[in-house]
Amino acid sequence: MNYGHVLIFGGTGMLAKATGWIAAHSERTVVFGRNRHRLERIAKQYDGYGLEAKQLDYTDNAALIREIHAAHSQHGPIGMVVAWIHGTAPKVLPTIKEQISRLQRDPWTLVHIKGSSSRLSDITKPDSDAPENCQVKEVRLGFVYDGTSSRWLTHEEISDGVIEAIKGNQPITVVGTLEPWDKRP
Repeated sequence: MNYGHVLIFGGTGMLAKATGWIAAHSERTVVFGRNRHRLERIAKQYDGYGLEAKQLDYTDNAALIREIHAAHSQHGPIGMVVAWIHGTAPKVLPTIKEQISRLQRDPWTLVHIKGSSSRLSDITKPDSDAPENCQVKEVRLGFVYDGTSSRWLTHEEISDGVIEAIKGNQPITVVGTLEPWDKRP
């Protein structure tokens, strides 16, 4: 399994394990993040897989566009983007989709991770406006509920769910449960 050239946004914290797995199964992986310490840690941990860690505030649209273009120019067509983007940055996903579709005709996959602390409607709203050459896989993060108590997903459960979504063919993967929403922690 080789995913080619992969860009990861939001992969240095809870998704660190998934980032390492992706790097081990890709020709080239670039992970973007804001926290220099986390970037240095993940780069050191997965350096043997050719993981490149770059500091980026993805809410800076011009910087985001520059980095996408630089990655494409340096490493060729992008096979997959893994993006866990906060709701406070609504322009990021459209920018990623638009820029990659401008740069290449090659097919690529967008793995869009939707966080569990959002409103349920934000998590279940289907991703729209995907370019023709883009396959979208949504990962909807929920919580664990045993009938009496609930808890948030662990970092490992989140990473494992993202890995399963990447390996699978389903357009939507739910990690944990989303119902009953009013029982979330």
